Amino acid sequence: MHDFHLHLARLSNPESIADELNRRGYHYVDVGCEPWEWAKVRELHAKVPHGNAGDKSAEVNCTENRAAYGIHPMIADKATEEDFATLRKFLESDPDAQVGEAGLDRRFPGYEPGGVQETVFRRQAELALELGRDLQIHCVGDYMRIVKVLREAGFKTGAPQNNVPRPVFHRFGGDISAVRAGIELEAIFSLHKDSFRKKSTAAAIAAIPPESVRFETDADESYSERLAETGCAPTAKEIAEALIRDLGDVQRLYELAIKDA
Repeated sequence: MHDFHLHLARLSNPESIADELNRRGYHYVDVGCEPWEWAKVRELHAKVPHGNAGDKSAEVNCTENRAAYGIHPMIADKATEEDFATLRKFLESDPDAQVGEAGLDRRFPGYEPGGVQETVFRRQAELALELGRDLQIHCVGDYMRIVKVLREAGFKTGAPQNNVPRPVFHRFGGDISAVRAGIELEAIFSLHKDSFRKKSTAAAIAAIPPESVRFETDADESYSERLAETGCAPTAKEIAEALIRDLGDVQRLYELAIKDA
């Protein structure tokens, strides 16, 4: 199994969870979306098997773990030049790492066109292109505005090639127009349970080329909190088992969507 987007550093007892997932053959992209997470993600990543630098085949075959480092739009208005310099250092120290998650979110300050969220997103898109890294994208709002920024930053259409950066639409929630625009950019569409809640997204999923589909849990601190609703903190084993169940549910929802299309 391969979870294309989770936040291991935000889960309770992440070292033990990483051990459990590794033992069970559960691979993932571990995303750090605030500066405080980056060192923890790197520390966790150093302890588990991961891909060879620049080897896209391992990612496609979902057989390796990867890290991602970025600045989430929820903190875009607080990002400093020092943060960007540190982000570059983390990415340069790990040639396998993706950039992100980065993007736009109408729930947070600076969402307006030309605002700070767009500036911070554009800088990370340009950094992904410069370093040849895939870009994990967060979008709550306007997918076509995301696409516009990607094109302006330099993401191009064309046949997929090894080591060419790709946009990754994390927790995809767009409609058929977003799917078509993403296909032109050779994007990856990472599906979450929520991707099947909105009718327009569920209807568009069948149009995504199967080779461009990934699955994710987007597990973070709220994931551990939900599992703790019974009163006891969940063990690493319980969290690992819940992740496996939830990722399996996403895959089954996708299979049903394709079958019913």
